[in-house]
Amino acid sequence: MEHAGSVNIPAKTISLLKGVFMKKALLLAVALIMVAGMVSAGGQPGGSSDLTLNLWHIYADQSRGVPIEQAARRFEQANPGVRVEITTEANDPYKMILRTVSGSDFPDVFHSWGGGWLQSFVDVGQVADMTAEVAAVGNQLNPALVEMVRFNGRTYGVPYTAGTTILYYNRDIFARYGLQPPQTFADLERVSQVLISNGVIPFALANLTRWPGAQHFVHLAMRLGGGDIFLRAQNGQVRFDDPIFVRAGEMLQDMVDRGWFPTGMNALNWDTGQSRIMFYNEQAAMLLQTGGFMGTARTENRDFYDNKLGLTLYPTIAGGAGQRTDMLAGLNAFSVSAQSRNVEMAKRLAIFLGTDTQMQQQVMDNGIIAARPGLQLNDPHVRTAIEQLSNSSNLQNYIDQTLSTALADVHLSTTQALFGRTMTPLQAAQAMQRAYEAE
Repeated sequence: MEHAGSVNIPAKTISLLKGVFMKKALLLAVALIMVAGMVSAGGQPGGSSDLTLNLWHIYADQSRGVPIEQAARRFEQANPGVRVEITTEANDPYKMILRTVSGSDFPDVFHSWGGGWLQSFVDVGQVADMTAEVAAVGNQLNPALVEMVRFNGRTYGVPYTAGTTILYYNRDIFARYGLQPPQTFADLERVSQVLISNGVIPFALANLTRWPGAQHFVHLAMRLGGGDIFLRAQNGQVRFDDPIFVRAGEMLQDMVDRGWFPTGMNALNWDTGQSRIMFYNEQAAMLLQTGGFMGTARTENRDFYDNKLGLTLYPTIAGGAGQRTDMLAGLNAFSVSAQSRNVEMAKRLAIFLGTDTQMQQQVMDNGIIAARPGLQLNDPHVRTAIEQLSNSSNLQNYIDQTLSTALADVHLSTTQALFGRTMTPLQAAQAMQRAYEAE
């Protein structure tokens, strides 16, 4: 505990306390004087830095990390006596670390996603119920995104940014070879053939962390079976070893065999930028990635972002039930630990981060879709992404967030194995079905 300063007790006061009860009275007087000094220093024991909130998130980049840092400082100014300590970790290590901590070691406020990932923490009582707090600021949050952090009618997070998976392409490369963004898979085959014949890899991909490549498999399955194919499988209406999922795996491995991805893609790391560099340097012409890439590209290579980046949707497959407007999407949110020693103040911080207009406008201007509606759209790429989102025929939450933690891990591992050809499409599909049945 920090003290307000030394306290000198006058000699006259001490002499009055002599006698049978001198020792007890002296201790009481000292205690009263010390408490009075601490209260005068800031209204609570410990002075101006007594209450510390730990905030964990995954954004080391300037586009989102800096706005969060600045918002935290504004929160401190608005709440004297509160200090926000920020810890930043890359996406996949963050997920692993968060699973290993519990109780008082769990951060007060932590970055979260919707679906099964968050629910796994909710189910064990690790996440604070924020139903009342979110309802109180309901008009400042997108209701569709709030639904993604609701379980059994209760709300367990505050949406911060939204994202959709987008097929990015290099406009310069496409113009150079007279190519158009592919509308159908047949178009994609023609585009890829031209690119390969000119020494350009069709898709940049770094799949060490598994989820970047899984987005290709998910899109293939959605285009074959319809935008709700994974939802139906999760609900038991379709098996995970259905021919649709097997066919998606076969198409994915055919893409690998035809050289549509970099050699050794499973050893390349998205977090360290290996696929992004490939895309920026025109070694590859396309990149299937979340909306967060826009903010990253805007920070890492502004010239590329402004002058070369194009956005389109994943193509349809002839005979498939899916549409180009069936989209893979998700949100980023802030949740609060139920074990926080300062749970009410932690909730205030989470609400502040999700509704602070200045921070939300900053991330929007940095090329990221903010969860708060009604902000000014200054960035043309963000405008395109929001138009795509608004015109979507079906929104599928990111599969590794929708499924339970255990099933999501099997999904990511089997799709990575498809890229590495260490499993056949049928084996991968059967592994998913077994894991589903084991839950």
